Amino acid sequence: MPDAPSLPDTLDDVLTRIQQVRQRPSWRRRVLAGGDGTTSISTVRALRAVEQRQGAGAGASVSDVADHMAVEHSTASRTVAALVSAGLMAKSPSVSDQRRCDLTLTDAGRDELARITERRHQMIADTVAHWSDDDLGTLISLLERLGDDLERAASI
Repeated sequence: MPDAPSLPDTLDDVLTRIQQVRQRPSWRRRVLAGGDGTTSISTVRALRAVEQRQGAGAGASVSDVADHMAVEHSTASRTVAALVSAGLMAKSPSVSDQRRCDLTLTDAGRDELARITERRHQMIADTVAHWSDDDLGTLISLLERLGDDLERAASI
């Protein structure tokens, strides 16, 4: 009789399952439904990267977007170019570094990101509507703790 999987093995399996569900075309289509210029989750992640940098009072560059998306610079550059073409992001020469371009969200980009974020939040809310507030609070606390620990482990 095979041994039962260890708790870390089971946790890894659950995290993988969640990631797979969120990457399914049906989930992505629902997240992006009715979008204007956001054709993929990558474009949403690029918008989010610039939004977070702007929210922190920092400028955003293609390198920042690449870091946030965990992709090569060339991939982020193509994504940024598509967003600029769609009018969701603006790109201008940096005043502090001639080798760099500053990225900002346009009003349309902020609106699009807000719509997608609201839709994603509603999808999660619908999914866990039958859960108690206590269960949700416990899950959130534990996932935040796991996220912190994973961040620490990734930086070693």
